Amino acid sequence: MPIDAIKSSASNPASGTLETVTLRRATAADAPALALTGAATFLEAFTWMLPGADIVAHALKNHTAEAYAHYLDDPNTRITLAVSGSPVVFPNEPGSVVGYAMVCTPDLPTIDVLPTDLELKRIYLFSRFRGAPVLRADGRPISDLRPAQALMDCAFADARDLGATRLLLGTHAENARAIAFYHRNGFIEVGTRTFQVGKQQCCDLILARQL
Repeated sequence: MPIDAIKSSASNPASGTLETVTLRRATAADAPALALTGAATFLEAFTWMLPGADIVAHALKNHTAEAYAHYLDDPNTRITLAVSGSPVVFPNEPGSVVGYAMVCTPDLPTIDVLPTDLELKRIYLFSRFRGAPVLRADGRPISDLRPAQALMDCAFADARDLGATRLLLGTHAENARAIAFYHRNGFIEVGTRTFQVGKQQCCDLILARQL
């Protein structure tokens, strides 16, 4: 599904207005926004399970504009953004990045990585947009599709377009919500790794899906 053909809507409880989300490809100019959104969504996702100081330290180290600029310089990296607002309704407002999916060269040293593997390094979305209906560009809803699934579908399409035959990912072993989502999308467990978050050593599951 083309990423420029999807938008999502959600109500804004503060203003009562209808928010929209569009999906588009990230460019080098989006690196600062990716850093901010990456840090914020990571904090939102893991604040319940990890000490605050450790997740802040992790975000400061890994979610920087320089890190995302480096990723975007790699031809094997594709990042799809979920951006608030609609360029059709609000052509003079750039909107804000509220989530993204990033496919890149694998960094998973504990398993045998194949030449045609890519990694779904990150797929993040602010929780307020999880249940929003996804609409086509003309405003018609896409039945039973939500923003996280739209981002995942784009990740699959990007990986295939880059020539991958398998998509890998790592996720915290206690992140039951994420693991269930990945299982619904056909991922299976193929290994584990340890993952450092600040001073905490965490256990990740490594999952894979054939494309």
